[in-house]
Amino acid sequence: QVCPALRPRQSAQRHMDEIELARLASAQPAQPRLDYDPAPCACAPCSAYRACVSPMFLVVWGIVAVNYLPYVVWYPLRTASWSCCIVVFHALVGLLLASYLMTVFTDPGTVPPEWHRAVAADRRLAADHRYCTKSGLYRPLRSHYCSVTRRVVLNLDHFCPWVVNAVGFYNRKFFVLFLLYTLLSCSWVLLTLLPSLLDVGALLAGDAPSPLPSPPPPPPPP
Repeated sequence: QVCPALRPRQSAQRHMDEIELARLASAQPAQPRLDYDPAPCACAPCSAYRACVSPMFLVVWGIVAVNYLPYVVWYPLRTASWSCCIVVFHALVGLLLASYLMTVFTDPGTVPPEWHRAVAADRRLAADHRYCTKSGLYRPLRSHYCSVTRRVVLNLDHFCPWVVNAVGFYNRKFFVLFLLYTLLSCSWVLLTLLPSLLDVGALLAGDAPSPLPSPPPPPPPP
């Protein structure tokens, strides 16, 4: 016969066991996909052609060209110090474009087949991970289903239309570098053109002499 003082404790233990069994049963789908293969990406980077014909891909290159031509080709100043500024600008733009291309064409990552099969075969592992009903797969921590690429992306941050790709585990570093070099390039252009901008502002305000040659004086009267 069970001691009356122990009955509430046993009842609470049975209740906890029932909750654990219910959690395991709900976490395990009726028919887990053991024959899983990674779903093809519905957008870049798996298709280089789709990335190249995307309007946003061309818009980014157009913005770089619009800022490159006035600074390098059309600006009339040609001195030794300005040549150094041009070299630094080319280095920053090169790093910017390299990080941008790596962000576009690097697969952000999806659920590994071996990992999914191991989780689907173990009920306790399955209880520790969320089951994605849209893809029929278990999701690793901080992974989410991307509605644009239509697959689970590892450590998904967001889908960025500027890079025509989802920002995930394998291309987040390149995305951050792309933003960093964009900021440095814009700051460098503004810093090096600031004296010229101040001269233009002073000229418009009438506080600086005009760079145009003054007209010749009128001939003396006869």
